[in-house]
Amino acid sequence: MIFWLADRWGEPDPSKIAALPVDTLYHWLAYFMRIGAIKRPDEEVMDPPEPPPPDAVSNVNDPCAAVMRALM
Repeated sequence: MIFWLADRWGEPDPSKIAALPVDTLYHWLAYFMRIGAIKRPDEEVMDPPEPPPPDAVSNVNDPCAAVMRALM
């Protein structure tokens, strides 16, 4: 992870990253895992969910439009 962080931040000397406090490194590890930039070795890579079909979206829009008409 230290080499990855050094490469990501453009730091030519990874020992500067290694000299950071451990809790700071864990903070960045958690951050990059949360945004999906780093995966755990045992974690499955999941495909992003497929968007709902267009007809399902229109089914939701019709009742919403009816409610808005009733409110106005």
